[in-house]
Formats: sequence, C-alpha cells, structure tokens
Amino acid sequence: MGIFAVLAAFERTKARKKIQSASWEKWLLGIVTISGLGLCVFHFNREITVIPIDIHLSDILPTIQVMNQRMLEGQYPYSIIQSFGYDLSPTYLPMMWLPFLPAAAFHFDERWIAFTIWAIATISMIRRAQKWGLSTEAKWLITALPFFHFIMIEEGTDATFGNTIEIMIAGFYMLFALQLARIQEYLAGSPRKKGALMAFFLVLCLLSRYAFLLWLPLCFAMVWVENRRLAISTAAWVLGFVMLLFVIPFLIKDPMIYFNGLKHYSVAALAGWEQPGKVGPLYDGMGVAGIFRDEWGGDMAARLAGLQRWQMIASLAAVGLCAFLWWKKRAQMQRLSLFLLGSLKFYFAFFYGFIQMPYTYLMLTPCFLSVVMLLSFYKEADTADLVSTTVD
Repeated sequence: MGIFAVLAAFERTKARKKIQSASWEKWLLGIVTISGLGLCVFHFNREITVIPIDIHLSDILPTIQVMNQRMLEGQYPYSIIQSFGYDLSPTYLPMMWLPFLPAAAFHFDERWIAFTIWAIATISMIRRAQKWGLSTEAKWLITALPFFHFIMIEEGTDATFGNTIEIMIAGFYMLFALQLARIQEYLAGSPRKKGALMAFFLVLCLLSRYAFLLWLPLCFAMVWVENRRLAISTAAWVLGFVMLLFVIPFLIKDPMIYFNGLKHYSVAALAGWEQPGKVGPLYDGMGVAGIFRDEWGGDMAARLAGLQRWQMIASLAAVGLCAFLWWKKRAQMQRLSLFLLGSLKFYFAFFYGFIQMPYTYLMLTPCFLSVVMLLSFYKEADTADLVSTTVD
C-alpha cells in the first residue's frame, strides 16, 4: 500500500466535481457511523468487563495507574515501582500515561480514555471524507472500514483492548495522518499558527510511541523545501512542547529516563526470546523476529542484536529510498500528502516487520493508518479547485 501511494503521488489526476451527498445519504451515513461506533462500544465493553487490570496479566495499565497516582500526590512518576513484587523502572513517555490522569482523578477505567481518543480520530476522519466531497463509494468505505477493523480485531485477538492502551496510540497517529492529508492547507496558512497545530499532533505521537522517529527527517525536509517558515515554526513548537511536557518536569531530574527505557525494552525482549519452544508473539506471523531467533548465528543475545541492527538498516533504507525518489522527481509531485502518507506506511512495513517483539497490539497503528491513507487515495484533486455540485 505504501508503494502504491508513493508512486501514485506523481501521477496527474483529472479534476472532478466535488460531490455533496444528498440529505438522505448524509442521514444514512450518520446512522452507519453511530451504529458502527455503538457496535465498537459493545465489543470494547464486553472485553474490558471480563479482563481486569491486573499485574499478573499485563504490567502496562498497572504502571500507568501508579504513575498517574504519583502525579496526583505530587511524587516523581518515574521512580522505581516496587509494589509489583519486583523492581520496575517506568519507561513510558508522557503521552503514554498523562492522558489517563482524569481516570485516576475521577476513578473510572483508564481503557475508556484510550477508546475515546480512537473514536475522536475515527469521527474526524469520517467528517473529513464528507467535507472533501469524495465519491460515494469512498465515503462509504472510509465510514465502514475503521469499525470493521475494530470489531474484527476484538473478535480475532486475545485481550488486545483489555490489556493494552495501543488503540490510543493508533488514534494519535490517525490524527497526525489527518494533518498530513491536508498538508496543502498547512503550507498555504499562517506558519506560526499552522506550525503550532502541526506540532501538537506530531508531539502526541513523538511523546507516546515514537515509531515514526526515523521517518521524521524526510517529512521535515519535504516541508522545508515547500515552506521553510512552516518547517522552522513546526520544529520550534515541537521543541517547546517537548521541553514543557517532558524535559523540564521529568527529564531534568533524571536524564537517564530515555536510555533506561531503551535498556528495559531490550532486556524484556531478550527474556521473551529465551522462552523455550516456538510459541508467543515471535511466531504469530506479525514479523521476522522468529526467523532471526531460529536461524541467526550465535547465542540468543547475538541473535536479538542482529535483528535490532537489521531493523535499523531496513528502516533507514526505506526512508532513504523514498527520499531519493522524492528528490529526483520532486518537480513532478502532484499530491504531496499522498507521498508523505505512503512513505510513512512504507517505512512502517520495515520498522514493524523487524520489531524485536512483534506483539499483535503493536500492529494497530499501521493498520488504522492505512484507513486514513484512503482519504488521500480518493482525493483526486484539491477541493479548492473543484466545482461543487449537489446530488439529488
């Protein structure tokens, strides 16, 4: 999908009329949206009702609870947690746990916050499809597909929503992708205001699960070529948000938080690789980690290190290939948004494909990113250049 998007970004498109849905179709799409959201609420509630937040099942949500409780009590959230029966050094970046502060303050299930953020991103995407006047089949597909994905994931996986908050991360990346889908509006707007808005959505991802980190230089370079003032403004706002949300309140007190987090993930991954037998996430078909575990030479630590090296090499190569193609053919670029989303998707294929512990829940982000990409696939020309008509 990433390859198709990158190549399609250079193709000339024929202008079409902007199609405004008839009133009956808007009502019907609204009913489908409400019904789909209701079904997702039912499936989500069914799962979290039977899966408690329990350290014996997963340490993700218990860690978030401890960090938020410490925040409310004025304690340092990143101190070592000793209440789990073992010492755990919190590694989550601020946007992985701070969004759940209301749940800690008002004593309700944190998982509903994760669901709400995903729902906001989904509704925003559906509204964008309506606003842009996409074709009828495009609007129906974009309306139905996220709910279909959600329900199939809940039906086909084990406790993906009950034990993790990854659906929130998917929501963050969907919101960021929606900004990329309207990049021309950012390039034409006020650099200061648009830079702040873009930085806000970028930081949601950067300070939660920063999977797109190696791709960001390409994004910055492309925006720099198109509008240097916007690139500088966005970078300045990002720096300000990071200082405000992470560096000043937390990192200054313990500068090793980030590096301890990387070390923790490697130690946890090695423990998973050393489990006997061919069971678990390495053999769920979500990545190549199982191949490296079985076929790479050396002890288990060397095999894991080999995968980590190849993840870096493959991810950088993916970004480099997209950068080379963009630079050579930038004069022929027709849809910048489609190239940005396509290059991100192409990069994710390697970053997540070579990830050291390919848990199923980690794949929610690239999965739902694909749905947002459909907006730019179906948007054949800038709506500002099209003539609006109404279909009766």
